[in-house]
Amino acid sequence: MEEDSNQPYLGGTPADTPPVHQTVFVQDGPVIPVQKSVAAKVIGWFAIVLGCLGILSAPLGFIDFGAMDFDGNPVTYSMSYKVVTTLTALVSGGLAAVGGYKMTNYEKKGIWLIFGSFAVNWVGGIAEVYLSPDVMGLGQEGMSLMAGAAGFVGIFCYAICGLIVAIPLLMANGGME
Repeated sequence: MEEDSNQPYLGGTPADTPPVHQTVFVQDGPVIPVQKSVAAKVIGWFAIVLGCLGILSAPLGFIDFGAMDFDGNPVTYSMSYKVVTTLTALVSGGLAAVGGYKMTNYEKKGIWLIFGSFAVNWVGGIAEVYLSPDVMGLGQEGMSLMAGAAGFVGIFCYAICGLIVAIPLLMANGGME
């Protein structure tokens, strides 16, 4: 039988060739080490200090400081208000301190922990307004409206704080890992 050279078939015997292990470098130039940004360390230290202050001041939530309503009558806070205030301060302060420590080590997880402390503070702030005594005589509907207003305004406040904390992520050479 003759072979037709116009046929689209390959012919021959397969050979077993070992694979070539080579490393391919895209850039052959010298590697220049770039200094990491100091912004992560500075913001991390601020977060550590503020978180520790929040933890240390948490027990103050159980103390009545002699607040008065509009008529001059003493205001007493409920135990649920005191517990929510103290737990909010402890949890958010702990998250901020640990997140700040991780930020000083250039870890992205620290930024997310600080964002978590913002979320805990936001929810706790709304709950504290809702649980606080009605010193202005607004009633239940008025206190619900005040809690909603505190949540609405808090979104903008924590958005600004979030932008400040996210500065190392927004920088071209923040050094976050």
